[in-house]
Amino acid sequence: MSEKEAREKLQSVTKEHLPNVVTNLFVAFLIWLFGVLVFLPAANQILPQRIPLAVSLVILIGFTIFVVRAISNGLPSLMNSASNVMAYDYKNWKKTQFSIEKLQPTIKSIFVAVVLLTLYLLYSPLLITVHPSLNGLVLIPIVLWILWTTLKIINMILVEK
Repeated sequence: MSEKEAREKLQSVTKEHLPNVVTNLFVAFLIWLFGVLVFLPAANQILPQRIPLAVSLVILIGFTIFVVRAISNGLPSLMNSASNVMAYDYKNWKKTQFSIEKLQPTIKSIFVAVVLLTLYLLYSPLLITVHPSLNGLVLIPIVLWILWTTLKIINMILVEK
């Protein structure tokens, strides 16, 4: 795929998917904001033993529904198209010796890692309310995936195929 084709694809994917993705992520963020900053503290004041768990589960379900809708409505295709364009921009800006075929998966993996870590940080206060160890159980696969992807990219860049 040439640079012009990558930019045209990003433009068409952006027109098609960006409004739905932004809307769903915005609603999910509003649910998170009100849930974590208003409803969970209020629930802790009312009855700290039982109500925070129920409130956290309700917020968790609502937040997850809109995050899944954003992901299923085009977030991966937006990230893929943006990573293709960014790979061409990086190649033109830095004049690196790495090929576009090596830069594209690298940039896409960085995007995915940032999205995963951001989602984890947003889910963290809700998971802690459900059970403190659940937060760690979710973090472990995320960290392992990031390490595995990093090693895979290093291997791909260093080894000429």
